[in-house]
Amino acid sequence: MTNLRAAILTSLSLIAAMLVSACSTAPKAENQEVFIDEARAATRWFERQVPGLKEQINNSAGYLIYPSVGQWGIVFGGGQYGRAMVNKPNGTQIGWGALNTGSFGLQAGVRGFKMLVVIQDEATMEKFKANKLSGSVSGVVVVAQEGTSAVGRFENGVAIYQGASSGLMAGVNVALDYLRYQPLGYTE
Repeated sequence: MTNLRAAILTSLSLIAAMLVSACSTAPKAENQEVFIDEARAATRWFERQVPGLKEQINNSAGYLIYPSVGQWGIVFGGGQYGRAMVNKPNGTQIGWGALNTGSFGLQAGVRGFKMLVVIQDEATMEKFKANKLSGSVSGVVVVAQEGTSAVGRFENGVAIYQGASSGLMAGVNVALDYLRYQPLGYTE
């Protein structure tokens, strides 16, 4: 029983540390140029892998590109964290995004992936900008071979794509409540 209690306390401590340390939505100023380059490369990767994605983006209100999302799980706790560049359909950056979640339940593993979130319409974009999205969305897992994934359907106003998964966890499900927005020029 003592080992179980220790495992639970360790998991809760790790979740708390992740949530506290991962508060900033935008990367530090000195890291933004590299981050933007990585985000643009990730966008191009998704567009090569998913036929029709560029058209879906062009007909949307905009998109978030997360060049790297980390997901982890240890015994009874876990979470996801990543930063995004928020763009208009034409690729012009309008802000920063963040995904920061903690979860409870039996879990194990670590993985990293890139993620693209397409926002269907202006009403959904305004909810996102006000940090008021709700619900959850299951994503399309994109494998690293061209033309192997189809365009995802919109659920709750967003379509989510996950790429280059590795590690022990499978699938993607994003609680929209944990997506955050920060406009360009905002200072914390």
